[in-house]
Amino acid sequence: MKIYITGSVGSGKTTLARRIADTSGTNAYELDNVVWERHPGGDRHRTPWERDAILQDILKRDA
Repeated sequence: MKIYITGSVGSGKTTLARRIADTSGTNAYELDNVVWERHPGGDRHRTPWERDAILQDILKRDA
């Protein structure tokens, strides 16, 4: 099962996703982390190819 949560910035999407993941024993993925490569010195915006490859990898998973 997969759930895609949408909403405005700061609406609690990540909090809700984490709670669902914790109670169901599945994973939660923040789409911000698909778009951005996180680094201590500053984030880098991924290329469309990188972003799409990561997203496709997530979508291939069972849950």
